[in-house]
Amino acid sequence: MKKKNAFTLAEVLITLGIIGIVAAMTMPTLITDARKKSTATKVKKFYNIINNTVQFSIAKNGDVKNWMGEARDYTYEENVQFLKDYFLPYIKYRKYEMCTETKEDVCVYLIPDGMFSFAYDKNGADIVYFIDGKYINSDEDRTTHNFFAFQFNKRNGDNEDGTPIERDFNRKISVEPYTFGWDGTYEQLKSQSRYGCNKNSKYKAFCTKLLQINNWEITDDYPW
Repeated sequence: MKKKNAFTLAEVLITLGIIGIVAAMTMPTLITDARKKSTATKVKKFYNIINNTVQFSIAKNGDVKNWMGEARDYTYEENVQFLKDYFLPYIKYRKYEMCTETKEDVCVYLIPDGMFSFAYDKNGADIVYFIDGKYINSDEDRTTHNFFAFQFNKRNGDNEDGTPIERDFNRKISVEPYTFGWDGTYEQLKSQSRYGCNKNSKYKAFCTKLLQINNWEITDDYPW
């Protein structure tokens, strides 16, 4: 009779141990890569959704320059009314509410998931997309994973003499990644201390623009 070749119990256990070690080493990387891809995809999707909303509203309400009142800080009630007039009729959402009792931001909870805050001030409108639907008010809690800043009809910053640069209504008819005060260089998107996409900056608001420049992909230089 021919003797059958087979693995011994010890060999099987050693093989399983090796597989377990390899899996333990590679799984965190795979999970992180999947999360990065999911995050970038959701931010791009929101960008498309919010700009489709603006285009639908333009078709109904006319030129964006006619939507805006004087350049000043809006109250919560005024922000709600602006959204009711120009955004909410053209977007799928579950509810809206005051984000905090101490701010004028309106939080709009989207269908099926995600949430964005909206606030209009003397510089234009700030829109922040929160992937997991949780509003972040604290600078310390703001992360590059969940906080993605956009702007609508926002001026570019200040002139050298300190006077504000006038808003150009003709060029700002869409919602775009936040670039207030950006000098136009890739390096400043990452290094700027106040808005730059780095873990030490206060607001991390330029991360959305960094994503857009990199074709809505989280690249190796993104501070994950």
